[in-house]
Amino acid sequence: GVARDAAILSVDIRGFTPLTRSMTPGQLVRFITEYQARMVPAVVRHGGAIDKFLGDGLLVTFGALRKSATCAADALRAIDDLMLAAEAWNRERAARGEAPVRIGAGAASGSVVCGVIGEAGRLEYTVLGDAVNVSAKLESHTKTEAVRALVSAALYETALAQGYEPKDGQIRLSGRTVGGIEGPMDIVVMAK
Repeated sequence: GVARDAAILSVDIRGFTPLTRSMTPGQLVRFITEYQARMVPAVVRHGGAIDKFLGDGLLVTFGALRKSATCAADALRAIDDLMLAAEAWNRERAARGEAPVRIGAGAASGSVVCGVIGEAGRLEYTVLGDAVNVSAKLESHTKTEAVRALVSAALYETALAQGYEPKDGQIRLSGRTVGGIEGPMDIVVMAK
């Protein structure tokens, strides 16, 4: 394993299970393919690497595979693009008479360990560490805050120092209780 400072992004579709209950297997595969075809380029364009596809979820790293002096800023730029891609996809879906899809995203940064884990019959390169956990908890916390994207305030401040230009509507929330995280934390709403 190798320790690196990185930004971690977790992305998920809201209400995925109820949305897909009436889909045939072919419709479900087409749906996920459409989703990934829009989300993956939005993160790769900013240097993100897909660590895992988790059904309707994505685990994305910035600066984990290769050191990056702009990993935090890149993660926030990717979130901005993800939200735009989701909006464009929803316009396409509406034109076809399909229900909108809501995407949730959470991101955090910190030291992670990158390496190959598993056993001889099934090995996988992945990242481990608090930032991975916090990004997943923030993605889930978007439901509580009724927003589309949240990031840790620490990631946000680092991104600003790395040249990220804030967008309108980003709001800092202080002292929030996030499920699964010990103690209150400061977070930033990236997209309502």
